[in-house]
Amino acid sequence: MRNLSSYIMLTGILITALSGNWIILNYDSVTIYPRASYLSFGIGLVLVGCAFVMNQFFSNQEPEKAHTKDKRHALNEWLTANQPINKWLFGLVILPLVIAPFYSWTLFFTMLEWYLFSGLVIAGIIYMLKGDRVEDNKDWEYKGKTKKMLDLIDYRKHPFNISLIIYILVIVSFVLSKRLDIPLYMETGGNSRYVTSLPTISFLMSSLMVVSTFIYIISHGNFFGFRKAELSYERVMFVHFTEIIVCGATLFILIFTLINALYVYF
Repeated sequence: MRNLSSYIMLTGILITALSGNWIILNYDSVTIYPRASYLSFGIGLVLVGCAFVMNQFFSNQEPEKAHTKDKRHALNEWLTANQPINKWLFGLVILPLVIAPFYSWTLFFTMLEWYLFSGLVIAGIIYMLKGDRVEDNKDWEYKGKTKKMLDLIDYRKHPFNISLIIYILVIVSFVLSKRLDIPLYMETGGNSRYVTSLPTISFLMSSLMVVSTFIYIISHGNFFGFRKAELSYERVMFVHFTEIIVCGATLFILIFTLINALYVYF
């Protein structure tokens, strides 16, 4: 049952990211968002929550000979061998990106963002799957208040990561902005005072959200032939380090954008 919940949670977080990114990318092209866009976003969140509840009631029972059925060994061998990527496969993946500018530069940059999102998610998942299945956590054994604080941001124990929380705030802000007719001035024309824009950095943060959720998924169930892992807290800390940069910047820009929008409106 926990394996089933893993797939449900992955499906949920992908629906959340895809529908949320559609809302982000289409902010300037719609007068009001269609109901299906934010309903699908909500459905994704519900699936994540349901999968988490399922994990609280069902334990993960592995077969006795599970050690012979772990694709992690094949992944490690492939990464160690540094084998080149199949040229035909690479060509098929890149071909749409090469053709896109002949139709529209807008299409090209939209596809480039989706390619970047997919690449970051795949790279993050591979990073979580590679190496040993059971890792040493002796250097991260704390007690008392320190342990309680670390448990709150330990994504091996829950899927409610900082990226997800801030991402929800961004999507809610975008939807309410259209519903209440309070425009958000996000400077997406290439002259942003923040070096990046709120839509761009939120889009990139969605990939971090998926990877953070995958930490919980692989820590609580098998995943397409990869056995449940006991990841070290070092990998979680690597995600936290990335969050300090990406989520911190996103939250700052979001707050400033909302304040500016309310100031102009009222």
